[in-house]
Amino acid sequence: YDRWAAAGLVGWSATDLRAHFFSASERMRVRRHDDGDVQPFHRAFVDACQADGIPRSADLDSLDGGVGVDVSPINIVNGARWNASFAYVDPVREHGHLEIWPNTTVLRVIVDSGYVTGVEVIRDGLVTVVTCDQVVLCAGAYGTPEILMRSGIGRLEDLASLGAGAQVELPGVGGNLHDHPAVTLEFDASADLVEQLDDFRSEHGWLPEEQALAKVASGSSEGPFDLHIYPWVEPRTDSPTGWAAVVPVALLTPVSRGRLRVRPDGGVVPDHAYLAAPSDRAAIAAGLATAQRLCAGDRLAPLLGTRRNPRLPDEGIDSWMIRTHSHYWHPAGTAAMGPPEHGGVCDADGRVHGVVGLR
Repeated sequence: YDRWAAAGLVGWSATDLRAHFFSASERMRVRRHDDGDVQPFHRAFVDACQADGIPRSADLDSLDGGVGVDVSPINIVNGARWNASFAYVDPVREHGHLEIWPNTTVLRVIVDSGYVTGVEVIRDGLVTVVTCDQVVLCAGAYGTPEILMRSGIGRLEDLASLGAGAQVELPGVGGNLHDHPAVTLEFDASADLVEQLDDFRSEHGWLPEEQALAKVASGSSEGPFDLHIYPWVEPRTDSPTGWAAVVPVALLTPVSRGRLRVRPDGGVVPDHAYLAAPSDRAAIAAGLATAQRLCAGDRLAPLLGTRRNPRLPDEGIDSWMIRTHSHYWHPAGTAAMGPPEHGGVCDADGRVHGVVGLR
């Protein structure tokens, strides 16, 4: 956030945002587990990290957090995840100022001579135009740039491929795509771990599968940490014990950048370019070394059985990571803030360059 502010994006520093994060945490009912609510695999993971020199830390959701491990904050209320609809929409549903259209697909924002005039949608199977002069487009890292392209905003070659008339040339639309690449160590759960999980479920009435998280540094991080290790357990019918234990390592600061691609048939698909940068592979390899050390230690080793995803004979670690990697479900960047000449799509207030009334 401070780098954003230093780049001229006023209002986006950590100091500017701190109170908003605190307010959001309250509204989203974020809290922490009591230690007695932590299931055996995650208790063992926290202990293993501490034995390896990673300190126990209760700052996992702090802007000032550093290397550390702890039980993850949660926002589960009465067995359900307290989501943004509960926290922000429910309190204003009946105020008379909000109308929600479910099962409605946005086709495009209608732009005329640089001004928003409406939104074209499919509602109840019919194409409908909503007339308006202000639109807030919030469709995620994939949907937002696709709708912009279909509205005639983006790279000229993308607009031509989609058959959208060019309204505003903004090459940054759909570019700068990145996510946190993740590589996992996967094991059959040992019979000892399964017995402990069964005991926990019997006592508590449920079994949380993912609870703990460690922040670690690869050695090349520009900040206090650049990796997450966040283990979980999961039922697996192909495991001899019926359960697997997974220990992922995810890179939070990837250099690799991809782009949303327009297919010849007019569809738009993401090309993430995961692990394209050698530095990304090196950072995750460092994190894997830490994870392997934790798994081999006396806290975790008794809970782990046979390795499920080993490297092939003579397979290098880079090849193995590229073959087996996944991701951390955090795509970002495809409608970035900043000036157009630097790939920006909107300004610090979310206003799309070259279009009046679109944020």
